[in-house]
Amino acid sequence: MSRSRGDWPMTLINEKYPFQVVLYLTDWHRTNLAQLIADRDRLGGYRLDGTAYYNGCHFTIVRLPTEESRAEFMRLYSGVPFDPSDKKSRPWESYFDL
Repeated sequence: MSRSRGDWPMTLINEKYPFQVVLYLTDWHRTNLAQLIADRDRLGGYRLDGTAYYNGCHFTIVRLPTEESRAEFMRLYSGVPFDPSDKKSRPWESYFDL
C-alpha cells in the first residue's frame, strides 16, 4: 500500500510500533507464514511487514506495540531486536550468523 492510498508515514509507524523484530526468512518461516501472520496479529502487530532482500537472503521486519509482544514473538520465531531509531547503516547479515 502506498501513502496515497492511506498508509501511514514511516515515522508514525515507528512511533506507534517501536518494538521491532528482524527475521531471517528460512524455508520453515515461509511454509508457516500463515501461523506467523496470525501470531503477529494476535500480539497487536502492524499489518504490513517491512521486507528486504540482501545477498540472496530474505529478511522481514515485524513491528509490535509492546516490549512483551516483541519478547513473545522473538521466543516463537527466533528473531532479533531491531531499533528503528538507530540510523546507522547495518548490513542485514550482521544480525544473524549466516
